[in-house]
Amino acid sequence: MKELNKEQEKIKEYKSKLLSLLLKKYEASKAFKTGEVSLQRPQFAIKKLSNVLSKDYFDEMNYRKREWIHQALAELQEHEIIEVKWPKYKEGEEIDKVYLNYEAIDYAYEIAGITPKEQKLKDIQSILSPLSEHPWQWVRRFRDYYNEALLKNQTAGLEIDNPKSYEELVKTLLFLPTMEEGTMKRVLSHQLFNDTKYIEKHVQSRLVSIYKRFGNIELDTDIEYLDSIGIVENPQITLVSGPLIFSSKNLIVDVAELPGGIGLSFETIKELEIKNINAKAILFIENLTAYHEFLNGKIVEDTLGSSNFTNTDHVLTIYTGGYPHHALRKLLYKLKGFIQQSNNSVEVYHWGDIDYGGILIFEHLRRNYFSNLKPLFMDENIYNKYLEYGMQFSPEYANKLTALLNDDSYDLWHTLIEALLRNKIRLEQEGLVINMNIK
Repeated sequence: MKELNKEQEKIKEYKSKLLSLLLKKYEASKAFKTGEVSLQRPQFAIKKLSNVLSKDYFDEMNYRKREWIHQALAELQEHEIIEVKWPKYKEGEEIDKVYLNYEAIDYAYEIAGITPKEQKLKDIQSILSPLSEHPWQWVRRFRDYYNEALLKNQTAGLEIDNPKSYEELVKTLLFLPTMEEGTMKRVLSHQLFNDTKYIEKHVQSRLVSIYKRFGNIELDTDIEYLDSIGIVENPQITLVSGPLIFSSKNLIVDVAELPGGIGLSFETIKELEIKNINAKAILFIENLTAYHEFLNGKIVEDTLGSSNFTNTDHVLTIYTGGYPHHALRKLLYKLKGFIQQSNNSVEVYHWGDIDYGGILIFEHLRRNYFSNLKPLFMDENIYNKYLEYGMQFSPEYANKLTALLNDDSYDLWHTLIEALLRNKIRLEQEGLVINMNIK
């Protein structure tokens, strides 16, 4: 009796394996994707398989495996789920091909205990549906792209066997526009999943991936991507130096009176009110070393004489550290608003790397905050002068620069980009600073 039960279990197991193989063939077929039955049924040839089923079938040490597979095939064929083709004169000995009958596909799923792929696609489509009205365009683009694919019975790379991960992603995306600005990642994770590390372990990778693909910004690290949508790894401090006067509650602060400037937290920036910008220019500096060297008056270049930088005391200098983080973005909006309301004619400059990233950061600042932004030390003359201190870049990197060269919205940079491509060398700000004339 025990032996009989074991045999039945083995036959049942092979039924599931056989149908699983055939259903995968079906789900990968044109018939599944279009919904139109084709003349060629899902099938496999036993001798062409290279999986566990094939190994069991041709296992010379255990002939019973083949017998169980034959019995499983016979029972499935009896229910008209499949059709078995045998080689001539070898019927019952060694199968040639196995075909899945289209009319019995639903029954095949049931017997195999497999959720139909079509149902999985519908489940994911339903999970993503709430994002159709999301206030952020890149989220709606993400949902629309995959919704279209799912309607065509295509996964388009979605992990349809892991619907829970998309439920968690949607839960996070729906919450982001409502959360307090600058929420720390672990705080958010605890709010949504009662686990401070859950987002980092289970949601972050997919969230950042879709933002990279459907957003309109290119950053270097996951932390920067998260920060740009309001999720903060750690509180960021904004370094500011020069003639900026602001008030916070009953306190008036003149940053020019503080040697070396000041570091402002997000909470301080959120509460402060700008009273005056008594500067000839505002300068954003991408690199921390360059920021400190500039404040210490150690940067000497011929171009300084023709600009407003002959005396750093007259320059409101702000360290950006790449793309603006959430605290700095708050300050930039306040600076922009003050300049517009007061009709202040202060000139605004940005000094960053002479490379793909530096150009994108400059354009991000210009397009989102200061339309009159000008580059400092980011021209072909400076590039050629300090070229020997640059770094070579790859063909893939060159392709990114070429894309900018072919984009008219980057025409300000076309001459410099041509020089970069010609030399295949990019110049980081830190390398430039170290080798500039130093007093």
